Amino acid sequence: MMQMLDNVEISLAELRKILPAETATAQAIDQHETLEHIALRAVDDGYIDNASDLGEFVSICLKGSA
Repeated sequence: MMQMLDNVEISLAELRKILPAETATAQAIDQHETLEHIALRAVDDGYIDNASDLGEFVSICLKGSA
């Protein structure tokens, strides 16, 4: 379980590097908000349609930035 949480934190840190600072998603990551809150900010920012899509969004972004 801890390994999975570490991987999520690493993925969010990598995602944060490519998000504009003024987005609500970036700010939520910077403030160490819950995953649910980060996902809702990503919906608000228009990155995803549903909060449940956060994992796929992070994965796609990180593959595209590699």
